[in-house]
Amino acid sequence: MKKLLLFLLVLPLSLAPLRAQDDDDPAHFRPARVGILLQGNLAGEQMYIAESVLSAYPGAGIEAGGFADYHLARRLLLEMQCILALQSGTYAAAREDPGFLLWSREGTFSRVADMRLLGMDIPLYLVGLFPAGNGCFRLGAGPFTHLTFRAWSPGDRDFVTPYKRVYSVDDVTGKPRYLLNDSHAGVGVLLGYEFRSGLQLNLSGKYSIIDIINYESERSYARPYKLSLGVGYRF
Repeated sequence: MKKLLLFLLVLPLSLAPLRAQDDDDPAHFRPARVGILLQGNLAGEQMYIAESVLSAYPGAGIEAGGFADYHLARRLLLEMQCILALQSGTYAAAREDPGFLLWSREGTFSRVADMRLLGMDIPLYLVGLFPAGNGCFRLGAGPFTHLTFRAWSPGDRDFVTPYKRVYSVDDVTGKPRYLLNDSHAGVGVLLGYEFRSGLQLNLSGKYSIIDIINYESERSYARPYKLSLGVGYRF
């Protein structure tokens, strides 16, 4: 992680000569810009909790936020997004590990409870710009982190979501330890098209490289993922 942060700090300096060349262009551009995003999402967890015979499949949600771009060169930029996301899905009983799912499989799951999750994504993309038509394609990739603010099961008062289910108590602090961690980090990719007006069409995918199971288990795991599709506007 330290090497990645050092790389991100050094990269703008190493590309400064390229930016200076662009500044000499008669069609001068602003190196820093901001914008807004509104997107729908399909979010879930590649999850199997063997001890509880519990898994999950994804549901639809909505998210909104903003972004800031910093041009390293005319066709290369760093984009940081800050997105508040409402996500949904379903916890279900599974006889065996169902693997990665983008939809429910009839006969595989027996519904246990619905889930809702409110959180924030903070991705940092290195984005290349490729002129085409009346704008340019945007292709990017980079790390992201996610913070979960709240997780609950609407309509199922007797079901405690794994984000709030206590599995042990810390011997030193006396504070509860929950089944799942409320934050994770991973990699994301971004594909979009931006018109000259600043209007954007965006598709992104995120996958956690961190297993958020908060205890040692040979069979259990949980890695969140999300697909997002929506619009943006760069000012």
